[in-house]
Formats: sequence, structure tokens, C-alpha cells
Amino acid sequence: MKTSFTYNLLKHFRDKKDQGGFTLIELLVVIIIIGILAAIALPSFLNQANRARESEASNYVGAVNRGQQAYFLEKLVYATDAGLLEVGVPEQTDNFDYGDEGGDFTGLSANETSAIFHATARKASLKSFAGMIYNTGAQREVTGICRADTAAASAIGDPTGDANGVNCANNSTSIGG
Repeated sequence: MKTSFTYNLLKHFRDKKDQGGFTLIELLVVIIIIGILAAIALPSFLNQANRARESEASNYVGAVNRGQQAYFLEKLVYATDAGLLEVGVPEQTDNFDYGDEGGDFTGLSANETSAIFHATARKASLKSFAGMIYNTGAQREVTGICRADTAAASAIGDPTGDANGVNCANNSTSIGG
């Protein structure tokens, strides 16, 4: 009797080993864990995608600022048209419209010592950008880029400049020059 029990038990374990596979409970646990990880990671992934799209605008605004600096070194005034800068910034992409609110590509102040450039978000999930270059007249030039504080499809207000730097509008934050 003892021998047959041992034989049957070993036979049962051998047969079970040959079947392999996972139980329904094990599969459900794995699916639930994957679901929880996906729920945690998805918002972070979507945020990264928007940051990548926003880097386009930040790069273009920075390129215009640098182009304005080079133009000012040669002409002692800022360019009134992006074509004069030759930096290759389009007027529109899938994510942003570039230029200023008045329809000109760059906006000059009355004394021609500053230039403002906007990247207006075309999608509600993206933040708009504005760049400014300001010449204080004392051989000191200040540049800055401002990013809207909230995601909105409208452009942010114009930054202002003074001897201390570029001051972003109330609804935006400075992200550098």
C-alpha cells in the first residue's frame, strides 16, 4: 500500500510537470500588476511627449534671439523680418504658430532697442513661449525666453526688458536666455 501511494504521488507530480502552464489566478495577478504599472507610467509618458513638442518652440525662439543678436552686431538695429535673420524658423508647424500677435514676424519697440518673438501653441495641451532681446543702450544686451504657466492655445503676454534682464508677463515664467 505504501509503495502504491508513493508511486501514484510521483506519477501525479510527473504528469503535472508535463502539463506546465499557469493557473488562471497567476495570469490575473500578472495582468493586474501590468495594469497598475501602466496607469502610473502613462501620464508621465504623455507629459514627456508634450515636453518634447514644447522643446521645438523653445529652440526656435532661442534661435531667433541669437539671430537678432548677430543681426544687431552688424546693423545696430534689430531685424523687422525673420527672413533677414536667416535662421530657418517657419511661420507655422503642427504644434505652434510663430511670430507676434500683430502678424509681423518680429515686433520692435518704438525706440528699436528690443525685439519680441512668440511661439503660440496650436494645441490646448501645449504651453506657449515668448522670447525677447533687449538692448539697454550701454553696450549691454539682455535676452530671455518665457513659458506660459498653464497649457493654453493662446499666446502669453509680451515680456519687458530693463537693465536687470527680461521680465516675463504675469502669466509666464522665465526659462532662460
